[in-house]
Amino acid sequence: MPNGAADDGHPGPYAALAAKARRSSDGALVADGAIGVLLLVALVAWRPSWWQFVLAPLAIGAFGLWGIADRELADAATVSRRRVLLAARWIAAALGTLFVLVSAFRIVGAVVGRVIS
Repeated sequence: MPNGAADDGHPGPYAALAAKARRSSDGALVADGAIGVLLLVALVAWRPSWWQFVLAPLAIGAFGLWGIADRELADAATVSRRRVLLAARWIAAALGTLFVLVSAFRIVGAVVGRVIS
């Protein structure tokens, strides 16, 4: 599956998100990154016990940060800057995936409820 394409020739979710980030404006990517950070700060200050509700906005923030790092990577002149931006891209993708997965399991857990065998 090179380039994130599925076996049937359709792009996978990562390739689709990368294409969306590359089409988005700089302002939209910065706004996405800020959404995650601002909601995290607000929710931790307001209701720290509701931490799981900030995971989906953090995934949006990770998407914005990935897009910004991807744009900067295209303009990076030095090898060390390219390495830092590649690492930032991978970290943003990994954290975004983690936030989406934990959010999905939290939703499934809320729908299913407690299971006692």
